[in-house]
Amino acid sequence: MTRQKKTRNSGENGPRFLPAAEVRKQRERKEESKKSGAGGKPGQRNSQLLRKASEPSGGSSNKDPRLGSKKPVPLLPEGAEAASQGLKPIQPKASIAKVVVASGLTPEQELAQLEQDSRLQLLLERVERDEVLTGKDAKYFNRMTERYEQLLQQLGLAEDAEPELQDPLAEFERTDWRKQLLSDDEENG
Repeated sequence: MTRQKKTRNSGENGPRFLPAAEVRKQRERKEESKKSGAGGKPGQRNSQLLRKASEPSGGSSNKDPRLGSKKPVPLLPEGAEAASQGLKPIQPKASIAKVVVASGLTPEQELAQLEQDSRLQLLLERVERDEVLTGKDAKYFNRMTERYEQLLQQLGLAEDAEPELQDPLAEFERTDWRKQLLSDDEENG
């Protein structure tokens, strides 16, 4: 048997294929139905607002639907609110008080104690080396040196301040030239 090439024709007895134009005519049209989507048409919200604004106001019907509820919202749970009203505020158990330095010591004893203070001596050495003290060290140094000067004044051991270097400009400014000039005029006149 010889081989026969397959064709697209179904032959004389096969089903008849209609041209595309005839098929389109025979095809039934689907009934077009409206989609049932959520929400309204675009711009519907604003058109409702305009419509409501043009109508006479009738109390609460004039509210903007975009705004939320005005009802106050409790910030605490219901049980906590009642409990917080009945309780007193918590007071701290510890109290802050200033520390009194060397209470009960005589000024001589306190002065001797300051002179022997190792921490103060170390800080003095650092200051002499032109280091800058910061934080707790600076506060401690300032407090102790101030107390040391007070004790020296109290005991009368403080040396009088060194005579200031004579600044000719400062001396010139301190001098009241009017008195000298007026007194010279009175003597002459």
